[in-house]
Amino acid sequence: MKKLMIISVILIFAPTFQGKAQPNGGFENWSTIYTLQEPDNWQTLNFISLTAPNPLSAFKATGIDKHSGNYALKLKTVYFSNNPLPDVVGDTTGGVFTGKVTLSPFAYKYGFPYTGRPEKLEFWSKYYPVGNDTAGAIVILKKWNGTHSDTIAIGGTNINATAGYSTFQTDLIYYSNELPDSAFIGFSASKVPQIARVNSTLYIDDVTFLGWVGVKEYDNNAELIKIFPNPASDNVNIFSSIEASDNIQVSDITGKITGRYKIRNCEVNINTGAFAEGIYIYEIRNDEGRMLCKGKFNVVR
Repeated sequence: MKKLMIISVILIFAPTFQGKAQPNGGFENWSTIYTLQEPDNWQTLNFISLTAPNPLSAFKATGIDKHSGNYALKLKTVYFSNNPLPDVVGDTTGGVFTGKVTLSPFAYKYGFPYTGRPEKLEFWSKYYPVGNDTAGAIVILKKWNGTHSDTIAIGGTNINATAGYSTFQTDLIYYSNELPDSAFIGFSASKVPQIARVNSTLYIDDVTFLGWVGVKEYDNNAELIKIFPNPASDNVNIFSSIEASDNIQVSDITGKITGRYKIRNCEVNINTGAFAEGIYIYEIRNDEGRMLCKGKFNVVR
């Protein structure tokens, strides 16, 4: 199972909820759970501290350490010397996600009910890394189709060192015209396990969704696109019979652009040999940069 701090997890979702704001996105409301103070609607990794001698990794922040209101959330990367879940939670880590964990029996419940189509996630943060450590945020919108949850949209961003609170915005990339029924938001004080450093400290406050993404006309062009093989290993071919097609832009699930490719004879061959495994989004664009259609492909090894 992938480690929680990559925060690319299988989500379990609840029924529908109408709204645009993340419940308790300002971390103003806290409750005592398993003798620990936890922000309502969020789950920190403090439950691991119930197994001695593991330290706490999440704290209620006040004073100069909050952005607005009375409180913020402080995440600190710690080392769990007696980790009861080594295959789920990395030994050196500190994070939070929307949802809750039950200990008896042990189970995750990720996300919260949500039916919006926001353009982006906004939050305020300050970060004090140790060494070259990097923090991160991720948001995933899902919808239950009767057998499993489909990904409606996804976005992510890296958080580098900041001396004081700064605003961050994470654009969402949509894969579907459907309304989601659930949303997952996660933050990590150490995003990459290989460079995680003890005492890297991340402050989070005022988490909210912004904007609205409607159904795009270019999605009607999907039937004019062919892609193979998918999943891909070393190469993927994308064929577009949309008349105005000029180029293809490819990005990873965090929104980072991995390449732009000129369409010749209605086709592009993309060498994916150097791509990391995962989901990639392609956008068919005209010569003025207007997006005509988009889709996704997987890279596997």
